[in-house]
Amino acid sequence: MKSIISRKFLLITSLLLTNILLYSQAKHKDYNCYKTTHDIVVDGDVYDEVWKNIPWSDFFEDIEGDSNPDPYYHTRMKMLWDDNNLYIAAELEEPNIWAYLDKHDDIVYRDNDFEVFIDPTNDGLNYFEIEINALETILDLFMVKPYKKGGKPDLVWNAKGLQKSVKIYGEINDSTTKDIKWTVELAIPWTAYRNRIPELEAPKPGDTWRMNFSRVQWETEYCDNRYEKKTNKDTGKPIPENNWVWSPQGVINMHVPEHWGYVTFLDEEINYSQKVRTYDNYPKFWVWMGGNHKTDGEWEQIFRKLDDIGIKGFLFGGGVDQLTKVIPLANQYDIDVHAWFWTMNRGDAKPEWLSVNQLGKSLADEKAYVNYYKFMCPALPEVESFIKSKMDELATVEGLSGIHMDYIRYVDVILPLGLQPKYGLVQDHIMPEFDYGYHPYMRELFKSKFGSDPMDLDDPGNNEQWINFRLNELNTTVESIRDHVTSKNLKITAAVFPTPSMSADMVRQNWGEWELNCYFPMVYHNFYNEDIDWIRKVIVEDKKAVGSKSKLFCGLYVPGLQNENDVTKAINAALEGGADGVSFFSFGNLNENTIMQIKSFTK
Repeated sequence: MKSIISRKFLLITSLLLTNILLYSQAKHKDYNCYKTTHDIVVDGDVYDEVWKNIPWSDFFEDIEGDSNPDPYYHTRMKMLWDDNNLYIAAELEEPNIWAYLDKHDDIVYRDNDFEVFIDPTNDGLNYFEIEINALETILDLFMVKPYKKGGKPDLVWNAKGLQKSVKIYGEINDSTTKDIKWTVELAIPWTAYRNRIPELEAPKPGDTWRMNFSRVQWETEYCDNRYEKKTNKDTGKPIPENNWVWSPQGVINMHVPEHWGYVTFLDEEINYSQKVRTYDNYPKFWVWMGGNHKTDGEWEQIFRKLDDIGIKGFLFGGGVDQLTKVIPLANQYDIDVHAWFWTMNRGDAKPEWLSVNQLGKSLADEKAYVNYYKFMCPALPEVESFIKSKMDELATVEGLSGIHMDYIRYVDVILPLGLQPKYGLVQDHIMPEFDYGYHPYMRELFKSKFGSDPMDLDDPGNNEQWINFRLNELNTTVESIRDHVTSKNLKITAAVFPTPSMSADMVRQNWGEWELNCYFPMVYHNFYNEDIDWIRKVIVEDKKAVGSKSKLFCGLYVPGLQNENDVTKAINAALEGGADGVSFFSFGNLNENTIMQIKSFTK
């Protein structure tokens, strides 16, 4: 009996696994192909205005599916159509671009190539294939039926009227340069198919065709001034090529049309930007990233990743040289770059500009929490001039969208509740050593206006007149900086504490009065020992404070959102509270689970 049960169990398990495998192999991708009324110039530029707001496909996968590792280079495509043509754009990341085959109908896949498969009748019969390499060499063929059913390639068929262009971002067949990518742009006339399927018409809105796209990628080495395929040391034969596809086949065979994806033709122009931008063209999704020195190829990977996620706002902490380098790369992907600028907290501040606490201790001599806290006195004219001069340097960078102020405040009078244990503190009252803003210049201004030195006040840390004076001095400086930046046709934004009232109490920052283009309240719920729904409550308060005058992008602390659906819950909480979008701290914390959740809002 035990043996019979075991055999039954094994049979059931085997059938179950078989079904799972078949289902895995049968998975297909879908793509909506939108109609265009624009004239498309086929020049290989897949980032121009015609293509900019058209959604990319998912990144290509291994031909056998997700049981194999992801491809080590990104590939993706997008499509449009009109009454005359199907338009295809493709982007292929590649640090070593090469191709040698240069005659029509050469076996192009012996080079690295990009391939298009089209089955207009959706029956796995009478389908077309077009291959192109980096030299724009074309192999086009027609199949009455797949090879497994006895089909043979009809190389006599040519895609008459085909327009093609490849753009090389680097130097082809040159091992001395590090290339970035190559792009492909095709326009395939609907009439090209008729000498094999005479009755075939251009698709009608709502029609669906089976299609797939493939990239052949060989392992190579550079020998004798030429790229050569790497060989298997045991057999002496070339190492098998990589096959990366849009819709996984389940097997290493593109000629299984029943596993291709579905492309649906829609009679409308898409405005994909509606999902990732506000009605007045601000990005809905942003990310902070510190200044880093990277190669052009590395930056391309970052911006391609952000574009795929749907993050179109980039708050970058790099200087003029780095901004000059990254902005043209980001703009390819319609990503706005704002300079992330530490404002009052400056490591390059002169010692005499630094803030002083209630005990008379300057940050030039005394540490407040961390060594890098070097907050300046906001009332000093030379501080304001210094900040403006630094912003002027940033404003010289062509293509910069705005300046994003951070640390536009005083030293924390009170730390967030969740951070106090880190410093061994219980801040249930104002502690004089953390109560800053007592620079001699600031004290003299207060004395000239109110007749007394704030140091002589009873309990100055809680004196409303002195608190409001410091708030107003910062407000005045911010307003002057705001007008200076906007006069240069740049947006001015700021990272701020969760609400204006909390900010005033905790860091002497009353940002509700600043009238900036955008605010990024850092609603890091775990810093305050709060749950995710607290995000919604905070944003409701913030929205009341700024109304419709400014945009509100809720800052989310990604390390505090590590449970399975935390990011989704946090984004929903922010949007339900009235936020115009969200910003993620920071780029380095975006993992696969986080990205998947963000894409549910952008795709």
